[in-house]
Amino acid sequence: MALCFVALLKVIKYNTFMIFKIEYINRLKIIVTIFVLVLLSAFVYFFQDFFNYAENIFIDARSSLSTDTGLFSQKFKHADDNIIIISVNDLTQYEAARSSELNLTHWPWSREVWAKVINFIEKQEPSVLIVDLNFSNYEDLSRNYTSPDMILANTLAYYDNIVLSTALRTPYSESDNFDAAKILDNFANPYNPASNTLNMYIDNKKLDQNIAYYSHTPIPNIFTNSTTMGVTNLVTGKNKNDNIQFSQPVYKLIKGNKEYYIPSLALAVLLKKEGIGKLAEEIPIENNILKVGKHRIRLNDNGQVYINWHSHGNAYEDIPINSILLSMVRGADYFEYDKTTYPLSYLKDKIVIVTQTHSATETHNTPVAKELTDAQIKATVIDNYLNDSDITNQQKRPFLKKISHYKGIIITCAFCLAIIFVMIIATDITLAFINGLLLICIYAMFAILLFCHPKFRIIIDMALPLYWLCSIFVISFILKAHHEIKKKKKIQKIFGNLVSENVLKQLINKPHKLNLKSSIQKVTVMSCNIYNNIKISEDLTPEKYVALINDVFNCIEKIIFKYNGTINRFVGNSVLVYWGYPIHSRKDTENAVNAALEIQQKIDEFNTSLNLKDIDFFDYDEQNFTAEEKYSINVKIAINTGDALIGQIGSTSVSDFTVMGDTVDITERIENIATEFDKNIIVTENTLSQLDKKISSSYLGQVKMKNSNEKIKIYELTPVFFENNNTDMDD
Repeated sequence: MALCFVALLKVIKYNTFMIFKIEYINRLKIIVTIFVLVLLSAFVYFFQDFFNYAENIFIDARSSLSTDTGLFSQKFKHADDNIIIISVNDLTQYEAARSSELNLTHWPWSREVWAKVINFIEKQEPSVLIVDLNFSNYEDLSRNYTSPDMILANTLAYYDNIVLSTALRTPYSESDNFDAAKILDNFANPYNPASNTLNMYIDNKKLDQNIAYYSHTPIPNIFTNSTTMGVTNLVTGKNKNDNIQFSQPVYKLIKGNKEYYIPSLALAVLLKKEGIGKLAEEIPIENNILKVGKHRIRLNDNGQVYINWHSHGNAYEDIPINSILLSMVRGADYFEYDKTTYPLSYLKDKIVIVTQTHSATETHNTPVAKELTDAQIKATVIDNYLNDSDITNQQKRPFLKKISHYKGIIITCAFCLAIIFVMIIATDITLAFINGLLLICIYAMFAILLFCHPKFRIIIDMALPLYWLCSIFVISFILKAHHEIKKKKKIQKIFGNLVSENVLKQLINKPHKLNLKSSIQKVTVMSCNIYNNIKISEDLTPEKYVALINDVFNCIEKIIFKYNGTINRFVGNSVLVYWGYPIHSRKDTENAVNAALEIQQKIDEFNTSLNLKDIDFFDYDEQNFTAEEKYSINVKIAINTGDALIGQIGSTSVSDFTVMGDTVDITERIENIATEFDKNIIVTENTLSQLDKKISSSYLGQVKMKNSNEKIKIYELTPVFFENNNTDMDD
């Protein structure tokens, strides 16, 4: 990420159209930015556990939004009504012990009781019966046909739709601390982990190794002869408080030198439903996809698959075992549950899970709920394997898949670059802030959409990418703000005394619209020369003469600013003004002409008010002064329109932002002609052609410029204003 940003800075440095140019991004900024990025990277490295924890929080949040009541819930199948739980918990044990009808005084109940329960449920013809109970040790060592062990074993063997649970204890990855070859080989007993191994083909050797387990728990063969063993392990993280996010469809049990592939409880149900899994039938896992008939289950390299959650609580019907026991001992054709009567036929064709749901010991944290019972979790996984893996199911939710680490980096970098780009092109700081923040929100919504929508079901990380997006956002915003402040100060310095307050305010509020780089601009240039009566300069002291000239310039300046002109420079008795930069308006030429006309009008008024008898400006001889005598000031103005070079001109220590070129030279040449031939306002043909309305003027002739064969047509203006003086500025 740090290298990406450094490379970006280099790209920006040499791109002329971008705002963060070399003149703004100096070496210090680059060094500080790199240093900050290194610190941010170090934080990620040293606090990886924090980001992993945060990522789990984000997965939990998205999982909560993808349940049957969440986003897009109408697009996929909800929890399967055909999955029913018959639960044994603390309350049912207590009530059974108190019931005289049941006569069950202690726990665990005899296996003969469970044999009767299994027979009773099987009479109702369920599709699959899952016995998720612990039968790992003998109850009656006599092992005759009347012992509880044999009664239960024979009952299990009689039905072909039963799945019996088992648990595996030691993953292959955690088996370094003991000698695997000695496990169970020293036991002189007929125990086997399963009657037969699944005929599995796994092309991913890493996956095959990651699903391997060693077992300390002997599994009596008497329980497995005619039934399918299903591993009941719930996949948890390293911390016992970690959420359960994954299921695992198949396990490989290693006992000494023998290997057995055993399905999980959910996969065993799928195999029963599809009639697949006999020894002769191969079950492949190719390209990390497990194929069972019309079902496809996508696995990661750990042999695991994300669980598609249906509810924040009990998604599947949970019937207390007491309801079934009472119906069984009473010989009733119904059972009662939650003040409702159900016919026993309610169990027909259902997938029935008989399991323990004791508080604390039989619950786990999940992304959608805390302390969700194991029964609900296992029912959810069974639902996933039956419905969401069915390629013919139009309402299936595909199993979640996580994009690769490198693709995640590419997406994160793309959004980081997008944030920097929108910061660069933003016209002001507020818009830059909104654009950057909007992109961060778009990434979050993008991650949520990919996760929740049943068409995609893709996981992209949120914790670490959002960390980098927010970091890049803050860094870019600070650089943008610094650049804007610097540019505003430069605008203030350059144009503070050259334009009106209104224009200066617009420039400062929208600095992005002003290009301070040297450029060719179309402008209308006006040269205004104070051509005064020589008598004034002879009669006034230097101080009073300068004061008088300054009064005239103040009057001219107000008019120029009124018409949004920009003062380029004062030289002697002349002032050079232009329109068209730093702001542009289609009325620029009209504003220049109206400014010239108004200057002439105001100078006439100034002369009228300048009665030398009433002003203590002049030192004059009273006797040589007549009442009619008046000193007057004349102003000669020239206006031309054309292209001119505008830029910062000067040395490294002293420079001015000025306008120059043929357009300026022509204007100054015409201003000399106006002075020489006593013409008040002279304009060129180019200027007249830019006016929307005709103005009264007299053709004076053509002027040939020095060092050029080009002749310029000039006109004298008649002092008549345009009817509609529009000084509004275009953006």
